[in-house]
Amino acid sequence: MRQSSCGVAAAFSLVTLLSVVPSSAQTPPPGGTPGPARGDAIDYDAIRATKSVRAVRISEPITIDGQLEEPAWQRASPATGFYQLSPNPGELSPEPTDVRFLYDDENLYVAFHSWDSDMAHRTVTELKEDFSPTNSDTAVIVIDSLHDRQSGYQLGTNAAGAKRDAQISNDGQFNNDWDGLWDVKVSVQEDGWIAEFVIPFSTFRFSNAPTQEWGLNLGRRILRRNEDAHWAPIPVRFRSIGKVSLAGTLTGLENIRPGRNLKIEPYVSAAAAQTRSDPLLPLRSTQSLGTLGDYNGGVDLKYGVGPSLLLDATYRTDFAQVEVDQQQVNLTRFSLFFPEKREFFIENAGIFGFGGGGGGTARSTNSGGSSTSASGTMSPFYSRRIGLSPSGTPIPIVGGSRLSGQAGAYDVGFLAMRTEELDLRDTGGNLLSTTPANNFVVGRVRRKLLRNSFVGGIFTDRNSTIDGDYNRVYGADAFFELDRWQFGSHLLRSDTPNRPGLSLAKRLFGTWQTDELYVSTEYNAIQANFNPEVGFLRRSNFSQYSGDVAWRPQLEESQTIRNLDFGGSLDYYENGAGMIETRTQDVNAGILFEDNASINFAVNQTFDRLVRDTRINQVIVPAGDYSYRSQTASFRTNQSRKVSGSGSFGWGEFWDGHRKALEGGFGFTPNYHLNLDVTYSRNDVDLPSGAFITDLVGLRMVYAFTGRASLNAFVQFNTDTNQVSSNIRFNFIHHPLSDLYLVYNDRRDTTYGAVMERSFIVKVTRLFDF
Repeated sequence: MRQSSCGVAAAFSLVTLLSVVPSSAQTPPPGGTPGPARGDAIDYDAIRATKSVRAVRISEPITIDGQLEEPAWQRASPATGFYQLSPNPGELSPEPTDVRFLYDDENLYVAFHSWDSDMAHRTVTELKEDFSPTNSDTAVIVIDSLHDRQSGYQLGTNAAGAKRDAQISNDGQFNNDWDGLWDVKVSVQEDGWIAEFVIPFSTFRFSNAPTQEWGLNLGRRILRRNEDAHWAPIPVRFRSIGKVSLAGTLTGLENIRPGRNLKIEPYVSAAAAQTRSDPLLPLRSTQSLGTLGDYNGGVDLKYGVGPSLLLDATYRTDFAQVEVDQQQVNLTRFSLFFPEKREFFIENAGIFGFGGGGGGTARSTNSGGSSTSASGTMSPFYSRRIGLSPSGTPIPIVGGSRLSGQAGAYDVGFLAMRTEELDLRDTGGNLLSTTPANNFVVGRVRRKLLRNSFVGGIFTDRNSTIDGDYNRVYGADAFFELDRWQFGSHLLRSDTPNRPGLSLAKRLFGTWQTDELYVSTEYNAIQANFNPEVGFLRRSNFSQYSGDVAWRPQLEESQTIRNLDFGGSLDYYENGAGMIETRTQDVNAGILFEDNASINFAVNQTFDRLVRDTRINQVIVPAGDYSYRSQTASFRTNQSRKVSGSGSFGWGEFWDGHRKALEGGFGFTPNYHLNLDVTYSRNDVDLPSGAFITDLVGLRMVYAFTGRASLNAFVQFNTDTNQVSSNIRFNFIHHPLSDLYLVYNDRRDTTYGAVMERSFIVKVTRLFDF
């Protein structure tokens, strides 16, 4: 998904992805030397064919301490020779790295030795779990255990021993909220650092073949050199180590088994809570820890059905520890998109993704919108529709199950959930409304083709306990990647009572890209009665034609500038009657510096036709035709520094008036235990029918006591709603993938200074791995 408001910001962020590698030898391997050429002139396939390393079976125990003192490490031949993705694509890294592999009946052991000639400038900014991969010296392993060149697992650490992991699907799509069972220890020497990993085979999905061959890539990031390097080289146009179709090979694994693949995770929780619907009314206790109803319990289960299918089941699903949503100010006439944060819906989420590939509209808008899915407009499955109201209020989930994974050449996903009936009452206990119990079913299948292509289908169904209350969506999609070309399409239909006909959604897109040039075009059409109630729909009843172009020339001789960034995009929307509704044109120019700082300038020209009066914030914009232009200047500093910042200023016409928009961010990292971030956004809008100002302030503090214990505080102040909300969470990992959470939530009305709701929650989970 591209993320620039000009549709070109893919070019804006070099998605430099983690990197590092270990060894057990005490003499550094030979240093790298420049490769024969840069970029597209390199024969990546020929180099990749040489990237094979063998794991050695052992019988003696391995102590995970980052020291590599066991003689077994010396028997393993290392993987060496890392090729830069940046700053000099295709050249060997001048800092040597070697990586060795051992295994026994239960575990895979990996040793990175990352030699460094300037350890005084080693960079580490975080110790917390799932640290940011862009701001520290890092080491990363990517394993495609099914060797399908589509999926895999990423495990990484930084030079302080913090952990980060992710699940990979669709040859490069990351699920960063996935958590696996593994451990790592790091030791630091004068000439480098060592990371020693232990990974149980039960963490992976793989076949029952007596001899295994897995896809493998390794990465290292050295921030003082602004360098990302990979063992199996990655062309700049892909940018990501998650491109598992371009991985090397791990051999030597024989007679290993993933175990029973059964994990059971019960939980217990308790809460004390108070609320009120009006700031002038007294607080009312809804939970007090004084009755049995104030306590809760449930269980999650994971079971491996064969080598590559996973069955998840949940009973009395609880998400008490989930971080609150980051608030957004909506200055559009369309719905906003919020990301999924609940653990049950996150694992294997990529299998339920629909549409594939890029396209010209996978970007947010200058007016504060937020995009989703490949098209930025629609997704047939949006998991937040299950167990959350449109306002974000939790709806209790009785339970459900999900079967996901691979069956031969097919990716399959099936999900079934049930939510409880929910009564909404006022402070006097009077019934205001009732949300009926609902059943949700989602089915997804994809047939893999070629190296990274597929055809597939999807089905969603929601039905409630009210007779005749249901919604269904079904359709097909296809995606093809042929070297530098990508193209695909989808066709969907919905079925809703009292909304017959005109219920189709269609899309066709194509892209072409090299290391420096990106071109895309797209067609979308959504009819008036298309209604994905288990999905997300940003706008309806339109046809859209769009195109994007981005050119990012690399300045090979510059020691300061990495890339220039030029781009433009065009979107043209017609309504259901064939009349123009919206036309946007964007152009941008920017610079990406070698230290990952950047500056950018963009101009947006918009035409909008309103067929009826429309409310923007608290102001009515009359029906009519509007043409307006705005400009945005932005910057971002090196985020790995102790003090970092970012900001943008937009100004210009807005509908029939004017708007000034200011956004800023400030980061302070005195050491890798403490991270402070402050964000601020302000909109000053002046329209003939009224004027308004919105301010949104966010403060986030993370203190990691160790890699297993952290305190996270997130406070937001929004003048648009006149509220301050706080979310404070303490997390202690008392056993692998087993947690203790202490959570305090608070929401206050700033007009009266009254507490609107507050709660204190204790939750304990324990994973049993069989």
